[in-house]
Amino acid sequence: MSSTHSARLAPFQPETVWTLRDGTLVETRGLKVRGFPLSALTRFRLAAAPKGGRRRVLQLSFGRETMVIIAQSYVGPGRAEDRLDGFSAFVRALARQAADAAPRAQFALARIEARPALTWVAGFLGVGVVALLASSVSAGMAGVGVDMAARMGFVLILLLAALPWLSRGDAFDPRDPPRDLLP
Repeated sequence: MSSTHSARLAPFQPETVWTLRDGTLVETRGLKVRGFPLSALTRFRLAAAPKGGRRRVLQLSFGRETMVIIAQSYVGPGRAEDRLDGFSAFVRALARQAADAAPRAQFALARIEARPALTWVAGFLGVGVVALLASSVSAGMAGVGVDMAARMGFVLILLLAALPWLSRGDAFDPRDPPRDLLP
């Protein structure tokens, strides 16, 4: 049994067709074809526009590879064709098959996450601490540099300590996806 969904992702790209057949998800974009067995699925994230509407996005992770499937198709500048009905049927079939093929995969609703932003801020702060220490030592003001770097390092520790408590999105049952997102 095969199920398909198609959409044009960008102006200068051919239409992308996603086909689900025999436990494999195949993405065809022009001459480029790539397929992933559903047993390799690690993350299934479904998202909607923050202010409602009919825009939906599905992000699938197969280890380090990702695939994005959208419900709207690009028509022209500022215009998109709504294909939510076909998208919903396709994603429901995909979720059911993926639940059977990859029982360890994470099925969650995507939310605007602060984790990546906080991780980048912590990384830049760490680089800043090292740069401050290096410049203060080279300028002969090691005492001031160590004092400021200690304060910045404390803030860095607090930021990293907050990471485990940030939301990763609500999980859902793949055999019964939320009706408000997939009508």
